[in-house]
Amino acid sequence: MLNNGSHLGQIRKNLTLLKEAVLNGGPSFINFALTNACNAKCGFCTFPKVEAKDRVYVDARKAKEALDILYDRGIWYITFVGGEPLLHPRVWDVIGYAKDKGIVCMMSTNASYLKESAVREMKEAGLGTLFISIDAPSAEEHERNRGLPGVCKNIKEMVPLLKQAGINCIASVTISKVVKNYFKLADFLKELGLEKITFSNPMILYSDSYAGYSDSPLIDYTPQEIIQVFQDIKRLKAKFRVLNPTAALNDMIRFFSRETVKFPCLGGYKSFYVDWKLDVYPCQTLNEKMGTVYEFARVPFKRLYCNRCINECFREPSLMQYIAISISDALEDFREGRVTRGFDRLWDRKNLISFWASVEEWRAGGRI
Repeated sequence: MLNNGSHLGQIRKNLTLLKEAVLNGGPSFINFALTNACNAKCGFCTFPKVEAKDRVYVDARKAKEALDILYDRGIWYITFVGGEPLLHPRVWDVIGYAKDKGIVCMMSTNASYLKESAVREMKEAGLGTLFISIDAPSAEEHERNRGLPGVCKNIKEMVPLLKQAGINCIASVTISKVVKNYFKLADFLKELGLEKITFSNPMILYSDSYAGYSDSPLIDYTPQEIIQVFQDIKRLKAKFRVLNPTAALNDMIRFFSRETVKFPCLGGYKSFYVDWKLDVYPCQTLNEKMGTVYEFARVPFKRLYCNRCINECFREPSLMQYIAISISDALEDFREGRVTRGFDRLWDRKNLISFWASVEEWRAGGRI
């Protein structure tokens, strides 16, 4: 009976997701920074510069209030980030609350605090996916950039436990000059027990509320250099399970070739960012604060269709959600009598690209 109940529950959830996709363009996604504290010293990041006196940890009670508001506004997918989220003293309490509401929970970590007890707690909390940061194709290079000696040994020991706990483990690699050879990454990740990878684009443009990548020579690329990196990643897909959709990589090549991208960002409409002060932004780039999370309950969502940055955390979901937005927009056109316009949306060839991008990530065992 328990299995049948669980099966029926999953069917209901899938039907709800389908209804949300058809009527409203699908559920929304958010990056939720639980803290600005971090124990790593990555060469391309400014989080290490946050002094101890300036470190902030979101109050757990307020975090739960925020989750209530976010869920009611259609935020059903959350990646908990930092800083280093494992430094938050009540991280599992917060994630467990989100999971109990029906939110799909993911988290990004440098894995230095990833111990057996943490694996047990994240399983009990209901974490679905764990992104583990990797900076280079060797332990020596990775640990030198992170300032975390021994972290690779810890990752290698913990990954089997994570898999036994049913947690989807994904290597998260920032595109940087620490990675001198992208094809060597596959062998190193296999040594660590990691079978999937997602690449983060080298960002230097961020909102004032986010202490992300800094202006570092490690992420200073010419257009030709970064285009070559994206070409290498496309080729790597034939050797390893790369989650970044091919269409997203192609759009980045267009971006740096000064061509028109096919899929602008839906930040501010279907994806958002909440910082450790519980302020909400369309993304981690724009300084256009939408209000506090308490104001978020009433703030109107806007299609900014921004093309200012290359943040894959927001651009890739926008690509994959394009087809759902097209369907919901077409239905609205039909209701309003704009029949021709509605059919034009449905016959948009980019819908097929969007659909295939979702299939591609699903087949690779990705986030969705």
